[in-house]
Amino acid sequence: MGHHDRFFKQIFLNRDHVVDFVQNTLPSEIKKGIDYSTILLEKGSHVDSTLAEYFSDIVYSCKFYGTNLKIALLFEHKSSPELDLPFQLHRYIANLWENSVKQKKHRMPVIPIVVYHGKENWNPDSLRSCFKDLPEILTPFIPDFKYIFINISSWSDTEIKDAMFSLASLKISMLIMKHIFDQKRLENHLAEFLEIGRSFFQEKRGIKFLKTVISYLFKATEIKTDTVVRSILSITKEGGEIAMTTAEKLREEGWQKGRQEGWQKGREEAGYSMLQKLVHNAKKQGFSEDIIATIVNLDIPSVKKILNNEKIEIPWHLLEPVDKDK
Repeated sequence: MGHHDRFFKQIFLNRDHVVDFVQNTLPSEIKKGIDYSTILLEKGSHVDSTLAEYFSDIVYSCKFYGTNLKIALLFEHKSSPELDLPFQLHRYIANLWENSVKQKKHRMPVIPIVVYHGKENWNPDSLRSCFKDLPEILTPFIPDFKYIFINISSWSDTEIKDAMFSLASLKISMLIMKHIFDQKRLENHLAEFLEIGRSFFQEKRGIKFLKTVISYLFKATEIKTDTVVRSILSITKEGGEIAMTTAEKLREEGWQKGRQEGWQKGREEAGYSMLQKLVHNAKKQGFSEDIIATIVNLDIPSVKKILNNEKIEIPWHLLEPVDKDK
């Protein structure tokens, strides 16, 4: 899971965020029929291996004028338009209904909400529109449907801050997601965005949310640590200290990971060189390929590849240290 997907899920696994988001993004005739007291998170994902390249999903169920309804929040992975979106949604809805049958539950109507925050402008159309020059007599055979497409980048900062949402945490989340690919602007306005949550950051849940934001900023951008720390310190001392601690922890983790990857790569290269020499020397001494395979603990096709100077992936057991006590 990427940094953007993880942040999206952390935000929308919060039921209060979902209620605020739905109340301010769905068409008025839909949102007025939802019983918000019944909104409940559904466990599990309905994204299969093919769709995983495109979506992360979070599903909530609720009552709509007494009817059971599902609201699927789908985060579009890619930062540029995906032309097959209607087909992907068609597959996703079918997955959701199929999973309901497997779980012996009733199928429910689904409102898909696709959230996009890429830099390129994107206005996807219906499934029917994907079939160009279609004779009118064939249109009833296209399984068309509606979905809600939300391009965060199309909202102005003023709309997000002053008009769209009630919760400070959701306002901040949307502003950061909107500008996450424009690092310079995000740096220049970060303190302004975080100022929205000044009173919220005095609460434990506010500090917990701030930790999520700090982690996202450090992992998804290259904004300097002191810029983030200064922006937060001007609002909350505790938050500034968390930013410094988080930065140090991530820096240490990055160093350790880099050192480990470098060590592993060096070990593999050295191991392969030794293996190559051993196989070729054994062949020169007249050993057959099956005997060589037994000696070096490899299969015969791998031995043949080494003899042909073809690169193979060394099995992990050959890189493990030998326990001399055994």
